[in-house]
Amino acid sequence: MRRFLFLALFIMLLTAIAILPGCAGTGAPEGAVEAEVPHFTDSTPLKNEVYAAQPINVTLNFDLTLEAGSDISVISEDGREWVENILIEDNDTALKGTLGRDMPDGEYSLSYTARLVDGSANHGGLSFSIDSNLQQSYQDLRAEGEVVVGMSNLKFIPEKTMIKPGTRVTWVNNEDAEHFINTETHPEHTYYPPQNSLGITRGASFSVVFDIPGQYNYHCSAHYGQGMVGSIIVANP
Repeated sequence: MRRFLFLALFIMLLTAIAILPGCAGTGAPEGAVEAEVPHFTDSTPLKNEVYAAQPINVTLNFDLTLEAGSDISVISEDGREWVENILIEDNDTALKGTLGRDMPDGEYSLSYTARLVDGSANHGGLSFSIDSNLQQSYQDLRAEGEVVVGMSNLKFIPEKTMIKPGTRVTWVNNEDAEHFINTETHPEHTYYPPQNSLGITRGASFSVVFDIPGQYNYHCSAHYGQGMVGSIIVANP
């Protein structure tokens, strides 16, 4: 009787372990969306983040080296796949999937497989959304060929701008505090590396030409904790 009871308890324990969400293994577990996995640090977009326009890519950061065979999938509510190319960047610790154009409003499910240098194949996922109604909070500067964003009082002015493809954005520091321009996320800064600057002192500037339509969130890494953040949407007029 004791032997039978022990066997029943053992089977129940194995069943409970098998259905835990986000477990590492060789196959993606059902319900992996919203789960985190070992060695995952953060992502762009963030879990449950709502964008005003589509991101240009999805970027997942890890604290171990990634290897070939890592994969990303982004599925919209109508079942379409949006990832076009998969790259491994940033000293082989960032897994990036470039996205197709004209992603509609709605919720997106991202799932991934991270094959790591330690031999593990970890699976997880998250969701994010696009809501173009949020673009109403952006200053529309698409008539301009060049846009200047000032930095003063630990703020970007304007904080949210909408520009057309091919526009040059120049950040100018108007105060004594040294600032930086950094793409998401903090502190990895891997989403759009051309948007990462060195220190910008008073009177100095930093410029980037934006060609690809989409949303580019950024921040000052020296004053991120004080809320010094900004956002650019690149969209056709």
